[in-house]
Amino acid sequence: MKKQNKISPDTYIRTRVQTLPIYACFINENWKESGMASIFVVRKHTNGRFTLGLFLVDIFALGTKDCFYRFNIEKNELDELIEKASSERMIEADYNLVHNIIYGGNAFAEDNGYKICKEFNLVKNILEEDTEDIELIDIEFGKDGKQLLIY
Repeated sequence: MKKQNKISPDTYIRTRVQTLPIYACFINENWKESGMASIFVVRKHTNGRFTLGLFLVDIFALGTKDCFYRFNIEKNELDELIEKASSERMIEADYNLVHNIIYGGNAFAEDNGYKICKEFNLVKNILEEDTEDIELIDIEFGKDGKQLLIY
């Protein structure tokens, strides 16, 4: 019997997660008004489990402030994470919208001299690549076109 080589979750995220279909995306309902988007991008494994990326995006100034992933989790754990993710109600969202919020927020932040959280280099692999295949959506970053830092 051939022994299967197990790879680490980080390696899987770097090399294979984009082969899984996107199952769903979620965002906090009042992200525009609050200036803070809590975003889940969920991919489904062939075994029925899920890998997800959570991105906390400050659309007023800082872009992706924090992000992390959960690898190969059960549906009940996914539901629990979504329920507890934000003080606001989480709603299902179109992938193109959340992609534009994440990458647009990051570009706005970097254009204004801010660095994106270092975890983004790994967790961004849960997203589709940022290419021209992703429909561009016009989203206002900043507050009235200017940076607004909220402490």
